[in-house]
Formats: sequence, C-alpha cells, structure tokens
Amino acid sequence: MRQAAVFSAAQLVEIAIQTEQAGYAFYQAAVEATDSPQVRALCEWLAEEEQVHERLFQGMKQNLGAQEMLEEWPGEKTEFINALVGSRFLPKPEEAEALVKDMSAQGILDFALNFEKDTIIFLYEMRDMVAAGETEQVNQIIAEEKAHVSRIAKAKAAME
Repeated sequence: MRQAAVFSAAQLVEIAIQTEQAGYAFYQAAVEATDSPQVRALCEWLAEEEQVHERLFQGMKQNLGAQEMLEEWPGEKTEFINALVGSRFLPKPEEAEALVKDMSAQGILDFALNFEKDTIIFLYEMRDMVAAGETEQVNQIIAEEKAHVSRIAKAKAAME
C-alpha cells in the first residue's frame, strides 16, 4: 500500500502558485480562443487576477518554513490535499491552449467556474497551514475567488 505524501505549508503555497500560473495560462488561451467579446473581457480580467494572486503567494512562500499540518486524525489533510491536487484544478500551463481550442464560450465559462470553485476549496485548506499573520491574506484571496465565481456565474446567466 502506497503511503500518502505529507505536505508542508510551503509546499501548499507552491501548489497555490502553480494553480495561479495554470489559471493564468488557461484564461490567456481562452482570450485567444473565444469569439465572444464578453467572455474575452472577463478572461482578460481573470488572467490579471491570477497574476496578482501569484505574487501574493510568492511573498507568503518566503515567510514559510516546514510547518506541519494540524489534523484530527493522522493523514486527514494529506488525503484531502492529495485528492484535490490529484484532480489537477487545471492542466499544466503548456496544455491550456489545446484545452480551450474547441471550447465554446459557454464551455470556457463552465470550466472557469469549476476551476474557481476548486481553488476556493483548496484555499480554505491552505489557510489552516500558513502563518497566523498571513491568514488574512489567504482570506482576502478567498474573497476575491468568490468574486470570480460570482462574475463568471453572471456572465453564464447573461449568455443563456
């Protein structure tokens, strides 16, 4: 039986950085792939947001050591993080263009909505791992990700 990996706070922040990079690549590819001016504008804004979040996470990473996760039972958080990471919120950045190539504007929005929701779940888990002084930054990013979900949902509703 394979033992699950144990993540440190710094590793979780690195995963968050990679997620933001993948999100940026997806949204940039979507800008090029869509014929919808509304979806293009939304994806341009979302791409900028991903870069802002990446910079925030880069700053957090510098302040983290090898903090251990607090768990109710051994392996609890590790199993959950493995499941989230295993589903790969987004493919690798270099795969983004191929992913959106045949997506409709509605498909782009559906994918973006699921990505943002998965990111929020991951951030809630990550928040428990960062230094106390950085919890508020993670809360801020969670609030911004919720705003992303709201904007994407509104764009979807406007297209229906």
